Amino acid sequence: MIEFRNLTKIYPNGTKALKDVNIKIEKGEFVFIVGASGAGKSTLLKIMMREEVATSGSVIINNYNLNAIKKKDIPKFRRTMGIVFQDFRLIPNLSAYDNVAFAMRVIGAKEREVRKRVTHTLSLVGLSSKAKCLPAQLSGGEQQRVALARALVNNADLIIADEPTGNIDPEMSYEIVDLLNHLNANGKTIVMVTHEHELVRRFKHRVIVIKEGRVVADLNNPDELDESMLTECVETGVCKYFDMPNENPDIEEFLRSYGAYEDSGDAESKSSDDKETEAEKEPALTAEGGQAQ
Repeated sequence: MIEFRNLTKIYPNGTKALKDVNIKIEKGEFVFIVGASGAGKSTLLKIMMREEVATSGSVIINNYNLNAIKKKDIPKFRRTMGIVFQDFRLIPNLSAYDNVAFAMRVIGAKEREVRKRVTHTLSLVGLSSKAKCLPAQLSGGEQQRVALARALVNNADLIIADEPTGNIDPEMSYEIVDLLNHLNANGKTIVMVTHEHELVRRFKHRVIVIKEGRVVADLNNPDELDESMLTECVETGVCKYFDMPNENPDIEEFLRSYGAYEDSGDAESKSSDDKETEAEKEPALTAEGGQAQ
């Protein structure tokens, strides 16, 4: 599913972010990636999403050769994965329901299918009763669940989680990773960047440690990992996903990059045979956010 072969990334300013990285992740695995600030984790994720291109080496993800992929095929490639961000990246003026639905609407999904899948996915993450709430009305943990639902709604087999527990309390952190663990048990491939070594120890999945752009440890049993190495990753801080060289992008712009269309109008526009009036759509959700029977 994911393979990096002799991957090297050098930025225009001369920064060697990744050096001869070799990683293979099979379908159905759950992998933690840890490393100190500047270690190269953020660059690795950007390359996985084709936000950056390797300087040398090869990258194969979901049968796509990212070195040779055509620009027009990048949106289709990105739809093979779901992304969960540390800072949630929810659209503030949209409800939980519409934040999740946005990920389907930008790729032209029909509203009937949007309603069906969004309702199911919010139920999966335990937020049916919060469907109509704006992000500001939700706790940090609830906002992260909305972000996770958005990553899941298009039924991607690969979930990339960038510090998904970085802005929530420890108890909720366990709940989020437990939910990812449940998804993994049902066949999803999970790649999660984290600085929380207690989560790595508790859930006992494969762990890859990156230091100064190189893979310095790759273990199936985290109990075999040197504690000082894991502690170093925590004490020296952790990179955010978009920290080099770009600023955080607008979340709407990022999500639109999943859609293979020219953005010449409303992303929520529908085909003529699929348009529904607000009066017709309203009964689709109950007061609790579930689908009306």
